[in-house]
Amino acid sequence: MNCFDCTQERKDVSAVAVCCHCGTGICAEHMVLTTEEVHHDVGTGPSWGKRSARRATCRTCGGAEQESPAT
Repeated sequence: MNCFDCTQERKDVSAVAVCCHCGTGICAEHMVLTTEEVHHDVGTGPSWGKRSARRATCRTCGGAEQESPAT
């Protein structure tokens, strides 16, 4: 699979990940790598894991997550 954004730029670059939102193949250059806490339903209330999970998104979805909601 090739990186979708690189294909739009007429480059042939292999994808190293898949966006967790839209499923687009992304290369290391176009990837937004963040972490998120992992939630476990335990007992009477929520419990968070001791480690954060890795999370890869494309620049489009990563940018959309950073924008504040319209008021």
